[in-house]
Amino acid sequence: MKIMRTMARIVVPASLVLLAACQSMPGKQTSTKPAPETTLQASSHGAPVAVFLADTVAQAGWSPVKIQSGVLYVNPQPVVTRDDLVGVRAGTNKEGEGLLALALNEVGQKKVASITASNPNKRLALVVGRTMLAAPNYTTTVTSDQLVFGVGTAENATAAARAIAGVDAPAAGAK
Repeated sequence: MKIMRTMARIVVPASLVLLAACQSMPGKQTSTKPAPETTLQASSHGAPVAVFLADTVAQAGWSPVKIQSGVLYVNPQPVVTRDDLVGVRAGTNKEGEGLLALALNEVGQKKVASITASNPNKRLALVVGRTMLAAPNYTTTVTSDQLVFGVGTAENATAAARAIAGVDAPAAGAK
């Protein structure tokens, strides 16, 4: 009986330590985190995608859209459409939040630069399908060859990128 108690005092704590060593800390990223998805071609058969000019102040002819923090007014004329895209990429920032990057062709870049230059301190609202995924504000003219949107989680970013690219999600358990 003494041997059993002694073994229990040694084996059980040692087992717990080994088990704990195999677990990752909640909220922390591990080194085995999958790499961000590579750039996908923005195909013509994917989900509808558009970027609209938006504002928190009512504008004549703009549509009100309820969002978590109130109402956003959206210009019904898109700034960027699928025709302006050359690719889409899902990834994460340093904190592990999902990012979706839309790679723009030269025409798309010119449209975004022009609209953001003539409409300072507004927002660019990303709509995929019938869902507004993000509407970040900008304070200066946007001249980048890509638009990057925070979309919550890495899973959201990957799902949106796949939808835009017209790529089916992999089957559960598939590698």
